[in-house]
This record gives sequence, C-alpha cells and structure tokens, in this order.
Amino acid sequence: MDGKMMICLPNWLGDMVMATPFLLSLRSLPCTLWGLGGRTPPHLYEGLDIFDGFLTFEGRRFFDLVFLLRRQGFERGIILSHSLRPALLFFLAGVRERIGYDVGGMGPLLTYREKRRQESTVDHYLRLLKPLGVEVKIRAPLLRVTGEEVGRFQAKHPDVPPRFSAFIVGARFGPSKMWPEEHFSRLAEGIARDLHIPVFILPGPGEKEIAYRIRDLCREKDRVFIKVLDVAELKVMLSRAVFVVTNDTGPRHIAAALSVPTFVLLGPMDESYTSYPSPTTYLLKADVACRPCNRKTCNRDHACMRAIRPAQVLERIEEVMRATL
Repeated sequence: MDGKMMICLPNWLGDMVMATPFLLSLRSLPCTLWGLGGRTPPHLYEGLDIFDGFLTFEGRRFFDLVFLLRRQGFERGIILSHSLRPALLFFLAGVRERIGYDVGGMGPLLTYREKRRQESTVDHYLRLLKPLGVEVKIRAPLLRVTGEEVGRFQAKHPDVPPRFSAFIVGARFGPSKMWPEEHFSRLAEGIARDLHIPVFILPGPGEKEIAYRIRDLCREKDRVFIKVLDVAELKVMLSRAVFVVTNDTGPRHIAAALSVPTFVLLGPMDESYTSYPSPTTYLLKADVACRPCNRKTCNRDHACMRAIRPAQVLERIEEVMRATL
C-alpha cells in the first residue's frame, strides 16, 4: 500500500519496547510511515530505521495536531494506546482508515476494531497486523545502539568502567512492584564482594531518593554508584552492562531487547502480559498464594517481593555468569 500511515505509540516505556516486533513487521509495507507520541520514542528507536517522520504531541494543542495531520493527508492511522484521544484525533483529521482496539470508548471512532483479550503485550500489538495483511517478522522486542549514541554517551560519562552491573530500583506503575531497598543493598554488597563487579543504580524520574537510600544501606559504598540518565543514555548504559537486576518495569524490556542478561524481580503482576521469547531474561518470583494480584499497592505484607531473597538472586546470577562467560 502506497500513501502515508501514522502509528500512535503506547505511553509506557516497556510497551514502547514491546511494540517493536509490530513496528518492524509493519516496515515491510510500501508506505511512508510516521510515528506519533511523546519525546521518548525517537531516542528509544534510534538505529532501527522504523519511521520516515515523527510528530510529538508534547507542547502542541489538540486542535493544532488535528489541523497538522489533516494538512499532511494521512490515509491510515493505527492506535497502539488504549486512549480515546488519538482515535478522536484521527477521526477529526480525516484519516480514512482508523485501526485499533475496541476499548476506552474508541470503538465508534474506528473503521476496524479488534476485541481485547488476555495475551502478551507483544501479541496484542501483533494482532493489529491482521487487517493489513502483513506477516509477523519477529516476535521478540529488539533495540539497537548506534555508534553515534555510544560516542555521545562516552563524551558525557567518561567515568563508566568497562565492566559493571546495573540496578533498576523503581517502578512507575506503583510501589507493589518494588523489591525492598534493604534487599537491593544486600545484593549490591554480594555482587561487589563475590563477583568483584561494581554496581550502578540507575534511578528514573523521582527515584533518586530511593537510589541514595539503597546506597546508604550498603557496607560496600565505594563499589556502588548512582547515575541519573535520560532514556537515550539509559539505553547505552544498559547495553554495556555485564548484567541487569531490575524490578518488573520499563527498563527491563530495554535490557532484554539489547540481549543483556536481565534478572527480573517479579512481584504482583501476571507475567503472561510481558511474556515473549528472550533467552537473556531470567525471572525470579516467590510462590505465594496472593500473587498475581495486579495491584499498584499491597494491602498485605508485600510477601511476593520480600520472599525473593538477595542470596537467591545472587546465586542465580552466578549460575548464569558461569554458563555464559
């Protein structure tokens, strides 16, 4: 199909990563492909050559976007987010074909509607290839790091050593996904002591205090560092890590999509939603009766996270390192 197509991207970082199999499969269509989203996707997707153009909705009024899309003459719009706003935007902008899921009140504004069902997020996006007649090219999320990205990173962060581990200690979804701070501290001590690898804690927005509390609890403070990075820098940093230990949150998918050994601390969420082929992802979870509850906050004693012990995580890391190094 010739013409111009626009993809409204997901809002969550992890979902953006899990959309890459859909986006890379879609790239096989003979069309001009544009993306619509926040300021994160162009940095995240750099090196993949997915989009011919990109529009950010940040800093733009809604009706300014309507007129801009109408002038551009998009023939088809696909909505990956579950939000009424992009469906209304495409409708008012005169986008002839509007494809998405029948959720959030979008249904009447779409020309093709898929029903939502329980499935992985990757498969959820891939199902929208069906009305386009496009074959699935890959099923695992994929990201790349370019030489230009590495050069910018090294110029700004020359203090990062060639060997290090990375911790992702926050979770935008809510505190129920967060491994206890004292557990992270004990694990950092074990990694520094037994594996002789420094630990870099990489806090996201609003998470610096968490990172400093974890470091303050460590007895091996001289081997534990904190780096506050933007998304472009985070991608490069994770790509260079020996391994990553992370809560079940967006950056875990960046690390996995870069084929970095990624140890995911699973708490309250049903892991079937984030399941996809990944030989470098290692899930750690506790067998407790109340999980998965999919709650943002725990109304019990956070047993699903507390029961994952630092010694257990360290042992798993050592097993994987012995097998892969």
